[in-house]
Amino acid sequence: MNLLLSFFIYSIIISTLTIILHFLLSHSQHPEDLRPYEWELFVIQLHKDLKEASNITANKSEITFKNKLGESVRISQYKNLIRRQVDGTGHEIFLLKVKNVEFQQDLLGVQLFVESIAGKNYRHTFRTFKERST
Repeated sequence: MNLLLSFFIYSIIISTLTIILHFLLSHSQHPEDLRPYEWELFVIQLHKDLKEASNITANKSEITFKNKLGESVRISQYKNLIRRQVDGTGHEIFLLKVKNVEFQQDLLGVQLFVESIAGKNYRHTFRTFKERST
């Protein structure tokens, strides 16, 4: 009987502990910071675009390229977000809560540096092996 009672109390403590930990972890993040899945989704979307791109040109504030349909695509910061425009039109939001974004083109691809509104820095390197414009 003692063993059964101990196991019951142990089960209640463990199940309560997981709920408390989940609550603490979800609320420990700054509300103006990027969520990890938002950053990952942004990186995946941009990687997909760059994988099919040609004539990739990156300067400090934006990256431009031609997509597989021959349209000119520009990824740049607009206020507190990163947006995608095709042929100078549209406003497709790629990432919110952005304070600053910087692109750097190197020999093997494009480096991306993002600072969130909360001040946290994010970085990713996109490797491209197609011919780029200089």
